[in-house]
Amino acid sequence: MKIDVGIINYNGGSELSECVKSLLAQSEQVRVLVYDNASADNSIQLLKEQGLDCKVIESPKNLGYAGACNGLLENMDADIQVLCNMDLEFDPTWAENLLKCFNRHPEAGSIASLVMEKCGVVNAVGVQFGPDLFAKNEASGLNIADADVREKEVFGCYGAVMSFRKAAAKAAGRMDASFFLFFEETEWYFRHNLAGYKTIFCPEAKVYHERSMTTVRYSPRKLFYSERNRLRTAVRLLSVGDILKLPVRGFVRYLNMAKGGVPGQSGDGKKLSKIAICGALAKAWLQALAKLPAELSTRRRYQKKFGNVSAKVREILALYPIAE
Repeated sequence: MKIDVGIINYNGGSELSECVKSLLAQSEQVRVLVYDNASADNSIQLLKEQGLDCKVIESPKNLGYAGACNGLLENMDADIQVLCNMDLEFDPTWAENLLKCFNRHPEAGSIASLVMEKCGVVNAVGVQFGPDLFAKNEASGLNIADADVREKEVFGCYGAVMSFRKAAAKAAGRMDASFFLFFEETEWYFRHNLAGYKTIFCPEAKVYHERSMTTVRYSPRKLFYSERNRLRTAVRLLSVGDILKLPVRGFVRYLNMAKGGVPGQSGDGKKLSKIAICGALAKAWLQALAKLPAELSTRRRYQKKFGNVSAKVREILALYPIAE
């Protein structure tokens, strides 16, 4: 089986070239594609100057993560396809171990890599959910020695690096480019599950990732996109009863988060205020509400394609609940 790896780049600087180099150094050969989201830096220039063997696709405007993923999917034709961030370093045996896992699990549509920081802190093993689709990365922040990193079935791939069969991507359909950032891969992997394709976590397929290079941790921008897109997904997938409970469940969760304290600053050192955070949440709910007619139309389309979506999603959520 051949592997196509598509990298989404936005102002990746030298990190992009280092990511490409780590892929070209794999023990199992891969084809590398780079989709540039109208970067304002010299990341693509640096890449071209080094003459690295990869195909570069330059977008005249920033289409967001989901839009760039779709652009890459249109240019891929290998049986195994990968979409990933530009701020990654792939272990030299990553592709080899990935293919071995796909061969061990012919029933699997995707193989999730072990994404971690070089210090041994895990980014994610799988994804866990609350009843309102609030998502939490399993084992996030744990040292690898304390995390459950057995080969096992998980909900889907962590968004930093997603590896899947061409057939699974075709069954799920394209990502929703209107999401722009955050939760797009989660909504997409719900469709993978609804189409009958499962994901296996492979601890031998190691990828190193220092988080949030283009989007800052704890930033109002990140909170806005995450919440808006979670709400939009909930309308598409949950039962009517659970949709009606979204405001109450959201309020309780926000209250519990506030009791835990608001970080004094975002990941880039900028001061955070409760007003900015509340504003981001209010904007997310208002935009999600404005998109309600469109989401109901998408809901009907999914019902027609996948059957009783809300019942199937209830079963999925029961398999991957947030650990208390």
